[in-house]
Amino acid sequence: MNEIIEDFLENGFVKIRNTVEPDLCQDLMEQFKKLRPIDEDFFKENVYMKEEEYDPEKTARKTGPSEGNNLVENVNLDFIEKNENVQGAISSILGSNYKIINKKFVMGVPKNFIPKWIIKEIDDMPSANLCQFVKPEYRNMTYFHGIDFHMDIVDHKNRVGDLITLYVYIDGVDKNMSPLFVVPKSHVFGALPFPHDIEILNKNSMTFSNGKGKSKDLNFNMLTGTAGSIWFWSAYTLHGTQPTYETNVPRVSLRYIIEREKSSEELPIDKFLKEIDGDLTLTTTRKYEDNPDETIHVGSKLKTALDHQSNQANYLMISKKNRDLHLRDT
Repeated sequence: MNEIIEDFLENGFVKIRNTVEPDLCQDLMEQFKKLRPIDEDFFKENVYMKEEEYDPEKTARKTGPSEGNNLVENVNLDFIEKNENVQGAISSILGSNYKIINKKFVMGVPKNFIPKWIIKEIDDMPSANLCQFVKPEYRNMTYFHGIDFHMDIVDHKNRVGDLITLYVYIDGVDKNMSPLFVVPKSHVFGALPFPHDIEILNKNSMTFSNGKGKSKDLNFNMLTGTAGSIWFWSAYTLHGTQPTYETNVPRVSLRYIIEREKSSEELPIDKFLKEIDGDLTLTTTRKYEDNPDETIHVGSKLKTALDHQSNQANYLMISKKNRDLHLRDT
């Protein structure tokens, strides 16, 4: 486990090797398909609201899964959660009495699964969380069509990030299936509100700034892999996904949020936090949060990188009407 600890302390990001059996993930995928058919017509006819039903002023912020309304409650995930390699990797950072505080299915939804009127609503948005367009009875998982680079600490206002995000691919994911992109070492400046100060240098590198005069050139990794591939990263690690354009196959994954054990023992997560050169908490998670009447510009920097448009971001004017569409239940 020393290698895992070293990777986490240096990069804030770890790939767990020799983990779960792909066959067990495929079994889970088949169970998932029975609970939520992966079919274009089913999605368009059943999952989404009709255009005339949608009112962005009435859409609640927390539109994702919750206790009692979570698709993972219908499946057995012991083959992941009780896997010795998975438990050992998590314990090496958070202690053996770590706690899973959130888990859910996440789908990268291909364009052909989305009605045209919704495509127009989300076009070029940095965070195309589709849950606000989904009927309440289907909000028991999270649906994305791309999300720009962000930190998961934005979902934990006023909390120190003594937790990790763990991601499991339950089906094979290639470069065309909305794979995750993660930026190792991007925890260096600590907790920063969304959107982030990023300049794309080329298709896999950026300059990341803290807005206070410090910046760092970083590379980012595209996470492709077979069913059963597992990674985890810190609450301060930048990551995102691209929209799914070139395939008709959704990416279905599991996302966990796992917190440190409640003890006074110093653990690797504590050493990691001490080495961060910046704030560990956020009182404001979005830059527009303190001034709701202000209109700001944000850029889809990940999309820019994937479009090979060096040093340029595609900017979107976010009005008061649509600003709450960003980064809900990421």
